[in-house]
Amino acid sequence: MKTRQLTPQVRFPEFEGEWSFKLLGEVCKIQTGSKDTQDKVDDGLYPFYVRSNTIEKINSYSFDKPAILTSGDGAGVGKIYHLVNGKFDVHQRVYALTDFKNDFSIEFTYQFFSEKFYKRVMRLSAKNSVDSVRRDMIFDMKMYHPTYIEQQKIATFLTSIDSRLQNLEKKKSLLEDYKRGVMQQIFKQEIRFKNENGKEFPKWEKRRFSDVLFEHKLKSTGNEEVHSVSVHKGVINQIEHLGRSFSAKNTDHYSRALPNDIIYTKSPTGDFPLGIIKQNHIQKDVIISPLYGVFTPETKGLGYMLHVYFESPINTSNYLSSIIQKGAKNTINITNNTFLSKRLLLPVSKEEQTKIANFLSAIDKKIELVNEQIEKTKTYKKGLLQQMFV
Repeated sequence: MKTRQLTPQVRFPEFEGEWSFKLLGEVCKIQTGSKDTQDKVDDGLYPFYVRSNTIEKINSYSFDKPAILTSGDGAGVGKIYHLVNGKFDVHQRVYALTDFKNDFSIEFTYQFFSEKFYKRVMRLSAKNSVDSVRRDMIFDMKMYHPTYIEQQKIATFLTSIDSRLQNLEKKKSLLEDYKRGVMQQIFKQEIRFKNENGKEFPKWEKRRFSDVLFEHKLKSTGNEEVHSVSVHKGVINQIEHLGRSFSAKNTDHYSRALPNDIIYTKSPTGDFPLGIIKQNHIQKDVIISPLYGVFTPETKGLGYMLHVYFESPINTSNYLSSIIQKGAKNTINITNNTFLSKRLLLPVSKEEQTKIANFLSAIDKKIELVNEQIEKTKTYKKGLLQQMFV
């Protein structure tokens, strides 16, 4: 049997020789917390790490030291990791790795563990998903490592990439906050645009949706691809979004959505219990579920305005709540005519609609650019992790 070569593919040039390995349980202490979710305090003094990425607060602390934390059960198994230091508390089903031996860098271990552990628990599980983590899954995990000096150099390099990711995520979050704030000011008319001559546009009016959205009732021609509607991705190819098509074999009765059409899904999704409303930004005809409402807006610009307005769960619920009746199985009963029956304060000038849409679209393009940088950086780091570890 060929012996495994314990050297990484990519390495800093000043280091050589094979790596060693120990079991994780031999290099640190592994334990779970003692607190339950109900122990959280909204304005608590210390961080409280539970089984999700959300960091709660609590008025007690059981740890005051550096630690690696990971979820012991739930949806976050093998996917949620925290590198922390100082006073904090943890849920009874969160594992804390602490008290590392002197020749082990906790930062290096964090990068190694968060890259390798999910694959390990999936390999040890007989199912397609893992419900919980046993302590021995962590304790008996082989920890491949170089000298402490090389560990530190690898950790410092990867931490610098993490810092760039955090800065990009913060930049994206600030842009999204800015967009939400601007959108609210625009619809409250606290921000107004002027025409090319510097004059005010006409006052906005409460316009019925049936006067600005038009139902064309077009059906599939057999040449269009099936699309879904997502909260975060909007109108997207169903196979790309869900991994496979869930459409009927015969899609002749599916609704056709033209570029810039407004689509109302009429089905609860995440933070949108009454359905989501999106504009089709794909510049070709697509087909979607025949249960959805499809409408062509008065202008492309007005469609974009509505798309941004209804990105807010609050705005969506405010518009829909008074005209929807829910069925026995949480189904949404609403006709297209009913959807179009309410009014919303909207600009009358088509030129103003376009100006507002272009302004909001410019912010979206900046957010999209930052998101592309985030994804590229994640891909770059993932490639490095695969090559820098044994």
